[in-house]
Amino acid sequence: MRKSLLSEKYHTYVYIFALILLVIGLPLSKFLMSLSQIILFCNWVLEGNLLNKFTSFKNNKSALIICSLLLLHLLGLFYTSDFTYAFKDIRIKAPLLVLPLILSTSKPLSKRVIDAIMQFFVGAIIIGTIISTLILTGMLHREIVDIRSVSIFISHIRFALLICIALFISGYFIYFNTNVAFKLFWISVALWLITFLVITESITGLVALCFSTFVVSGYAILTSKIKALKYAAFFMVSLIGIFVFYLSVKINNGSVESEKIDFSKLETTTSRGNLYSHERDSKLTENGHYVWIYYCNNELEESWNNRSAIKFTEKDLKDNYINFTLMRFLASKGLRKDADAVNSLTEQEVKSIERGVANVNYQTLSSLEGRLHEISWELNLYKTTGDPNGHSITQRFEFWKAAIGIIKENIFFGVGTGDVQKAFEMQYEKMNSPLLKEWRLRAHNQYLSITVAFGIVGLLWFLITLFYPIFLSRKKIDYLYVTFLLIAIVSFLTEDTLETQAGVTFFAFFNSFLLFIYSPKNN
Repeated sequence: MRKSLLSEKYHTYVYIFALILLVIGLPLSKFLMSLSQIILFCNWVLEGNLLNKFTSFKNNKSALIICSLLLLHLLGLFYTSDFTYAFKDIRIKAPLLVLPLILSTSKPLSKRVIDAIMQFFVGAIIIGTIISTLILTGMLHREIVDIRSVSIFISHIRFALLICIALFISGYFIYFNTNVAFKLFWISVALWLITFLVITESITGLVALCFSTFVVSGYAILTSKIKALKYAAFFMVSLIGIFVFYLSVKINNGSVESEKIDFSKLETTTSRGNLYSHERDSKLTENGHYVWIYYCNNELEESWNNRSAIKFTEKDLKDNYINFTLMRFLASKGLRKDADAVNSLTEQEVKSIERGVANVNYQTLSSLEGRLHEISWELNLYKTTGDPNGHSITQRFEFWKAAIGIIKENIFFGVGTGDVQKAFEMQYEKMNSPLLKEWRLRAHNQYLSITVAFGIVGLLWFLITLFYPIFLSRKKIDYLYVTFLLIAIVSFLTEDTLETQAGVTFFAFFNSFLLFIYSPKNN
């Protein structure tokens, strides 16, 4: 087979450069993500020895199994009708083939180079968190609606998953570094990344981090012969238990006890002589105060329009109707919903309502407790009214209902690669979903998305691509690969991780890098 005209050393340098470019692009640039993969592929082809490479690839069972996920999507073309959507989906998922193929057939890298690549990745993550923090503090001027929009390069959920990976890489450097100064540096990096996850209210990131740490720490407690490691693992498990208990309590007790009111003795007029409305059957409360009593729409609309550029019938910056946000905010203060209440609001409170803040206690942009309160309120609203619109948690319940409905009718082979979106649109109509059309999205659960497209057969195939490589390589796998896999598994529960460029590149790269390039044998 023809060899490259360029030196082997040159191709190695290009290969390393492209990998560094990729890990920098993961949190900071979609363009770099694409460019780096183009460079990797062109360099791989120009390097030559393609016959040997394909032979090596054919003999690598783990690489074949991982790449077969894209083959599943190609097979789905045989019974799809929307080829435009199908080919777009396959293009997005190209890294599932490109990265395992290249990384499994390229020459091994030294431990020093592998460590450098991981350090570049953590460095890019730190840069991303610093930029987000500068935006949050106002040092970089950029209008943000809520804390999650400070992630300006990729989705805040994808960014949180990458931060979790960076945290475990930091743990790797803490454990293997003998230099005290370097240990302290990596400990400070880990503490900063955890703090950032809390500041940005990343529930998905915190859950993925806690779950992965719990599993790895539990394994260390059961198997490690190093007492210090056992004690550290036990401490981490205890800390996670306390944090999970805190989350559960805050979500379960997000609404305080409702105020005591004699509904037969409610006043009927405002101070200006206008009639109040009272919906006595509604039990919706904010800080224990009923939302749907003592409200006068005419006074609210007139007085609010005099205070704000966002009109009473328009939507706030979080895309919820501002009249409802206003009602909740006034109720949270224990006020009636009339002109006097609106006129009593401060300018800061008016701006908070415009930004979509519905509770007086959570006006600061970053508040994990406020996020937990909002989750509790969403669940309570869905339970009492069945309305999921505009709420990220409860909308997912409707997404999942629709997905399960589609699966029941296409249980073995699904609807095909390109017909997923059409199937969801039809299912929402069929089930008369309460979701408005702008909220009728896909499953937001990777397991359900795969099953919708390819049925139970496709789901089993997907699970094999996830777990079989770890059994094939069980003698080589260490905690970095396991923690990556755990983080990915958790993300699949609430996100279509493999349906976006950032998500699929994150998964394909780390799956390939930790299986085919990084090896615990180096340590």
